[in-house]
Amino acid sequence: MDEDNFALVEKIIKDLHNVLAKIPDLYAFDVVPVDVNYQNKSPVLHLENCLGLESWCVKHVYMYCYSELMNKFCVKSKKINKRISTVDFDRVIRLLNVTLLLNPEINTLWNKRRDWVLQSSLNKNNELHFTRLILSRKPKSNEAFGYRRWLLKSILQDDHQNNSIETLINDELIICNLASDKSPNNYHSWNHRMWLLNILKNMTLNFDINSLYIKEYHFSEKWTSKHVSDFSCFHYHEFCLRNIYDLSDKDWKILETTLNSNFREVFVRFLASNFPKDSTVQASEENLLMYSEKNIMSLLLAYSNRNCNCEVNYVKLCRKIEILFHALVANDELIRFYKYHETLWYHRRFIIHEIIVIMYDHFGLVRHNGALTKMSCKNCNSDELRQKQAKIGRYDVNRIYTCILFNVVLTHEKKIINERRLDGDNYADRHENYLKFVEGLNNVI
Repeated sequence: MDEDNFALVEKIIKDLHNVLAKIPDLYAFDVVPVDVNYQNKSPVLHLENCLGLESWCVKHVYMYCYSELMNKFCVKSKKINKRISTVDFDRVIRLLNVTLLLNPEINTLWNKRRDWVLQSSLNKNNELHFTRLILSRKPKSNEAFGYRRWLLKSILQDDHQNNSIETLINDELIICNLASDKSPNNYHSWNHRMWLLNILKNMTLNFDINSLYIKEYHFSEKWTSKHVSDFSCFHYHEFCLRNIYDLSDKDWKILETTLNSNFREVFVRFLASNFPKDSTVQASEENLLMYSEKNIMSLLLAYSNRNCNCEVNYVKLCRKIEILFHALVANDELIRFYKYHETLWYHRRFIIHEIIVIMYDHFGLVRHNGALTKMSCKNCNSDELRQKQAKIGRYDVNRIYTCILFNVVLTHEKKIINERRLDGDNYADRHENYLKFVEGLNNVI
């Protein structure tokens, strides 16, 4: 690089550093497409809380910063490592900032920042802000999200003042929202969001995790209704659905209020419209609404051939089924309104599978290698019970396939498949094949 270009690049690095240092509330960075510097002015642009760099200088600046970092500060020579301890720290940070803003996919440079954090040379909260700036331009940067996870885990473990945790969580969710909004099917942002909920669940913090589960389920339900082809969000929505299975009575009421829905009414309405024609059930919607959780589950499942005497938690069982049928009804509406979307059918498979697994678990069964087998109880898993794990007989199969809940689900699925098939939706045939050959229902469909 000739002397003029060298001086220009140094000026650009200095200008970028000055903006980053003087404006702590920066929230966006991007490269502005400008092919030639006609006005002979600095290519560093900043307006309000946004930072930009004209594209004509990106190649020169990046190569200059990257080369110096790799040649002087990121090599394994012992002599060079000794020299690193005596170099101007400000110089290294300037080069790291510029290089990562332009190309955040270099793990070596992120590891260098980790070293500085461990040495307490970099502030963790400032580093979180820097990664937010990078994600504003590169919302799918796995390295940036990975660095944020490393920082957050350290902050959550060190910070015993739980007052700031709620703010930290809200900021993280906002960043995930921005990344998901900028880039459709952003696996990295939804995976990061899932990681956040998991780590909060496994840590002992003075924080109401159930309220967060409710909030996230509501958010993901609204998001999926507007982004019906976003596989990653549906996966996250399914993760949230499983998290709300074990809510307390109080939290369950809060969930219904948040979603503005009465799960029991939705469930009963679904049952009444899909009771099999040969069913002997005479209960009306009004009567079913008066049933307790135990009575309605006894009506729908009726029989259990478990190998143990463990008590069934009918309240928990009923709520799991109610929220799944709430999701199934919502899926019906989306499939009818947004036609020919594969993602909606995959989500439907998840819902149906969850309902079938709940029924199998109630009957003490599990599908293994395509065949139904006896399932030993996890709470009383004795040698005697293990010996009873044999392939079930036709009598037990008939008990499952003739229970009212199974027939309600099967009747409804047949209706949806026929309805969508008449509308020319090829995914209806695929769904039917899934039920037959994956869920093993080929004998009843």
